Amino acid sequence: MKPITIRDLMDIAFVSGPVLSPDGKRAAYVVKRQDYKKNRYDACIHLLDCESGVSRQLTYDGKASDPVWEDGHTLLFSTQRGADDKPEKHRKKTVFYRLDVDGGEARRAFELSMDVGDVRPLGDGRYVVLAEVDLNAPPEDLDGTLREDWEDYHVIEEVPLWANGRGFVSRLRASLFLFDPGDGAQKKLTNDFFNVETFDVRDGKILYAGCEFRDVISSFSEVRLYDLGTGEDCVLVAPGVYRVGEALLTDGGAVLSMSTLEPWGRGQNHDWYRCDTATGKLTMAAAMDRCIGCAGVTDIAGGSGKSAVTAKGCVWFIAQWGYRAEVCRLNADDTVETVAPFEGTALWLDTDGERVLFTACAPNGLTELYTAREGEIAKRTEHNDPFLNSHDVAQVEYIPFANAEGLSIDGWVLKPTDFDPEKKYPGVLEIHGGPRGAYGTPLVHEMQALCGAGYVVFFCNPRGSEGYGEAFADLRGKYGDIDYKDLMAFTDHVLAAVPQLDATRLAACGGSYGGFMCNWIEGHTDRFAALASQRSISNWVSDYGSSEIGVTFDVNELGGDPWSSHEAMWNQSPLKYADRAKTPILFIHALQDYNCTVDQGVEMFTAMKRFGVPARMVLFEGENHSLSRSGKPRHRIRRLEEIFNWFGKYLKPSPDN
Repeated sequence: MKPITIRDLMDIAFVSGPVLSPDGKRAAYVVKRQDYKKNRYDACIHLLDCESGVSRQLTYDGKASDPVWEDGHTLLFSTQRGADDKPEKHRKKTVFYRLDVDGGEARRAFELSMDVGDVRPLGDGRYVVLAEVDLNAPPEDLDGTLREDWEDYHVIEEVPLWANGRGFVSRLRASLFLFDPGDGAQKKLTNDFFNVETFDVRDGKILYAGCEFRDVISSFSEVRLYDLGTGEDCVLVAPGVYRVGEALLTDGGAVLSMSTLEPWGRGQNHDWYRCDTATGKLTMAAAMDRCIGCAGVTDIAGGSGKSAVTAKGCVWFIAQWGYRAEVCRLNADDTVETVAPFEGTALWLDTDGERVLFTACAPNGLTELYTAREGEIAKRTEHNDPFLNSHDVAQVEYIPFANAEGLSIDGWVLKPTDFDPEKKYPGVLEIHGGPRGAYGTPLVHEMQALCGAGYVVFFCNPRGSEGYGEAFADLRGKYGDIDYKDLMAFTDHVLAAVPQLDATRLAACGGSYGGFMCNWIEGHTDRFAALASQRSISNWVSDYGSSEIGVTFDVNELGGDPWSSHEAMWNQSPLKYADRAKTPILFIHALQDYNCTVDQGVEMFTAMKRFGVPARMVLFEGENHSLSRSGKPRHRIRRLEEIFNWFGKYLKPSPDN
């Protein structure tokens, strides 16, 4: 057995996107792996026989993902297999292939002249397609030279002007189309300025939710129902009242997860509602004081999938309960029950109403497929078993504590696998993002590699974390206050519980909200020997105008904008306290991160240089807010090397080690 290292990240498989066949006997899913040499991800489709548990690989070119069942033996997926599949310069194109899972080669099915994000077969040869539309696109008859020049200009008319991982998004909309491969017709179904956020298709109806906006995006949603037979498009839930998460068609109507944003603002958890699609009447089905969907934080869950599906009159969904994400069900009588009490983190699911198939990470484990049926949970794949069986995995030790207000805070510690109780060890406090994320028990490669390098790693879910109820998660107007107190109290708790931890050789590390907290720590304590702040916020006042979520998230969290709440925003900005800084700090930012824009790191870095604090900044070209989770393989390795080198410089081993 060998300790986990930075480079071992390349050997981890990411299992995602399970979709059951119509008869529930087989399932397609995606396995993604990293290629360090080619600096890319290879994604291949696999097939699981749900009865025998035998799994086999279907595609091998590394370019296929997001499969959809057309019937009991045929899969549809988008890919680029040859030169003809690639779009011409300055044009859009998505090509789909069709594969018989019982044998044969994948065959080219059809193409669309747009960037397709999702496709749903209607069963009659037609498809409902979700695709991106640029309302600022040049005329189709524009010649090549002028079309090329057109891409040099970014006309901004809306906020947000950019979006993480997408670039400039002013007047870009996700729109629904009806596509008929027979004649190639692509009929647009949604209004030009309507942005579709989620949709479902059933029995000739399309249920979709999103918002229509100009100038400034709304925090609220609208729900509409489109009848493919009559062309009628009616409003079920009017705009300006609810924020919608899931929109699902079921027997006799629709089920929606929604929130009025009262009283907890954008942090309000969604409740389940039933909607009569004939009248639009809404009825509360189940009030939820927990998160619908997985809020677990990890760096080994690359991929996508469904968080909620309907089957046999019920809604099956992932829910975050404390530090666990489990499979739950909203029954026809509106009761909610846990159908797969999984001791770990469930990520995505599908079901036929009897068997539930879900992707999950077991404690100390990596992503695999599991099934749950009649209360029995079974692991169905072993893609990461070779990795786990050949590496010395540090085991998570649960060490909760009660904070100053008497609230129970979940926390854990990881010790190096060759831990010697007679020695002293450096330690790293890991702080999750969100802030409405949640740590749990699955393997996190970054933490394991730190353990492999000789660090004790400790982490917790302070107030602000998801899964413990809305009051617990509410940080509005309290950033740097109750959350900081919990993190410092947890650090004290760990030092008492692990006397081998050297209090003079501690570091703190985090990204996004975790990066904000590292910046906050910088100006409020010198107890740490080094900090690693990633994709952070340092100044709420300037972030309001630069971040893609400034006009929504920032306003909610700080209770206003720079004109109405300037003092409150500045008081909760780490930059205000930068003149107190003493701790050596590393900043890591991605230049295409529009969630936490690079200026936030630059402002804090500049302040460190102004006040003589050792600081280093590493900026990544071509990366966004998800660098640590889905960045290019070599960039992910370089990021980790920067953090490890920084900590190694300031947390040197003590003489007796």
